[in-house]
Amino acid sequence: MAESRVAPAVQRFWLAAGLALMALIVWGSLTPTPPHIELPLPDFDKVEHLGAYLLLTAWFSAALPRRWLWVTVSFAVLGGAIEILQGYTGRDPEWGDWLADCIGVAAGAWYPARWALRLRLFLAERHARRA
Repeated sequence: MAESRVAPAVQRFWLAAGLALMALIVWGSLTPTPPHIELPLPDFDKVEHLGAYLLLTAWFSAALPRRWLWVTVSFAVLGGAIEILQGYTGRDPEWGDWLADCIGVAAGAWYPARWALRLRLFLAERHARRA
């Protein structure tokens, strides 16, 4: 229902921006020397994992609202696969990171997905008024 109301240009932009975000997160997760931000909080990387997967899940759930369950499962699997692959890049895989990914996925599938969907529909309405 919501997918049919969105102009193709807005849908393409939304998916392209989401794929760019996903590529950045995958690169940051698999590069042997990721950018490091020193913060005085212990285990801050768990917050980064949670936030990244919350954003990814919310973004793609808004892009594909009828497929939100598929999106949710896919990002949980992606987080686990990345943790396994990190062992081959010289980094230490941590199952705690995957747990943070899964918590972010669950949170992203719940409320933020609704927020992102409203933003996407707002952009579609603005695009439709100009067309």
